[in-house]
Amino acid sequence: MNNGHNISQYEIIRQLRFPMIVLVTFAHSYGGVANDYSLFASDWNMYEFLKLLISQTLVKVAVPVFYIMSGYLFFRGLEQWSREVWRQKLMRRVSTLLLPYIVWNLVMVLKLHDFSWRFFWSYNPQAGMQIDWLGHEQWLTAPANMPLWFLRDLIVVSLFSPLIWLVVKRWGTWVMVVLTVVYLSGVCAFIPGLSLYSIYFFTVGAFLSIRQKDMVATMRLVEMPAYVASLLFGMAMLLTYHMPVFSSLMLAFRITGAVSVFCLASRALSYTNRRLPAVVSDASYFIYLAHYVFFFFFIDDTFFSLFGRSEVTLSIHYLLCPLLKVSLFVVVYTIYRRLRTVFSL
Repeated sequence: MNNGHNISQYEIIRQLRFPMIVLVTFAHSYGGVANDYSLFASDWNMYEFLKLLISQTLVKVAVPVFYIMSGYLFFRGLEQWSREVWRQKLMRRVSTLLLPYIVWNLVMVLKLHDFSWRFFWSYNPQAGMQIDWLGHEQWLTAPANMPLWFLRDLIVVSLFSPLIWLVVKRWGTWVMVVLTVVYLSGVCAFIPGLSLYSIYFFTVGAFLSIRQKDMVATMRLVEMPAYVASLLFGMAMLLTYHMPVFSSLMLAFRITGAVSVFCLASRALSYTNRRLPAVVSDASYFIYLAHYVFFFFFIDDTFFSLFGRSEVTLSIHYLLCPLLKVSLFVVVYTIYRRLRTVFSL
């Protein structure tokens, strides 16, 4: 048994993909929460509180974790930057990012039985809202396949990777300080394709990689403060949902929560030799691309036909059915991989 520092960073990244994508599916499964179902609401409702706790609070760490991973892996092992390096990295991402983005938005367009070029960029102009320090509402835009806004922004940020390399190399820590303040302010948070989420957390990963820092070991330096801050920010979010201050709390929680996730994963993997099967981790990307297109409503219909709708059964349904759907996606992906292997022989 070790203290977690000897666990490969790539192993931690690989093992985190699946639990993070499970959180993403919870975020997109069952909508928002009524205003009056915070932690101490007079007419407290278990089902609404679970949605608030998981879909509106805990899931906020998933996007930062994925962006940090992406930034870290993008620059990992690079000692010099050149136009050829940039070209090679972009070419690889044509098949891993751009083509899936186009194909899975097309799948959604076919499902909608309509077509417009805006489906690939800003079909949904109000996919999410937050309030900045100036009191202005900032709206997230998204393509037809709504969760793919993350992929859209990642593609755009990758195009700006030479600039990220340059500023991190020259100004390093100062760049991160300025970016952190700008990010927490929420000002200009959602420029389509270039959100502050993508710029900030991708650059966090890039900073750790370019400066050749051990990502998890660096985060472990602030492990306990991150746990405490995450707990406090999370509790405050539960108390202030639908209030203006919720946005600022959420932005801070994304930072401390992401650090906490990496630290917890490091500790958990150091205490056991058990690992998620490779196919489960590999299925995460497929789940991300497909889960907003195929909701598998027959699972919900079957559950409610068997157990009805009450506060208890709604709560059980909320906790159970997204996991069943994710499991079904893993099965579909496993079958696809086996068929691909068979037909490639």
